[in-house]
Amino acid sequence: LVLVPDVDAATIRVTALGAGQSSLCTVRCEVRDGTEKIAEAEGRIGTEISIPIKSPKLWSPDNPFLYDLNISLLEDGKEVDAVRSYFGMRKIEIARDDRGLNRIHLNGKFVMQVGPLDQGFWPDGIYTAPTDEALRSDIEMTKKLGFNMARKHVKVEPDRWYYWADKLGLMIWQDMPSGNNKTEDSRKQFETAL
Repeated sequence: LVLVPDVDAATIRVTALGAGQSSLCTVRCEVRDGTEKIAEAEGRIGTEISIPIKSPKLWSPDNPFLYDLNISLLEDGKEVDAVRSYFGMRKIEIARDDRGLNRIHLNGKFVMQVGPLDQGFWPDGIYTAPTDEALRSDIEMTKKLGFNMARKHVKVEPDRWYYWADKLGLMIWQDMPSGNNKTEDSRKQFETAL
């Protein structure tokens, strides 16, 4: 799934990518706020489906609200596959503040971002967390210490770490892991990956 929240247009843009599926298949997208279905739309595999979100609840560190997203793949009107996901309605941009200085804004407002350089080190697993609970605890402790963001350095974490950051309200600055960029080929590869 490629999910692009568009706060200005109050929509979520969804593209469901699939391999080997018939072009006759339909993708059904259902957006939920808890148990309540608030929006639904259909489209084709690989094409962008724009779903209006009426009066969207915006994600922030103080209110990390996430919508649930259910995706069904339909063939001749029958569900042949399904996946669940989530998204937050949020917008990050560089914009001028009231003094005319460029600042990072979240949802159209300057938010002072305060957080540690986090290298993801674990005493018992070096750079691998022992459990999902440990990943969650890491985010909870960061928030408990009064931070609203973390700069993830040296590595890319497992998807579950980013999930807990979304769920618990932690903004992330993701560094590009550094490499041995001493040759022209290695520099090109670094830029491609970046």
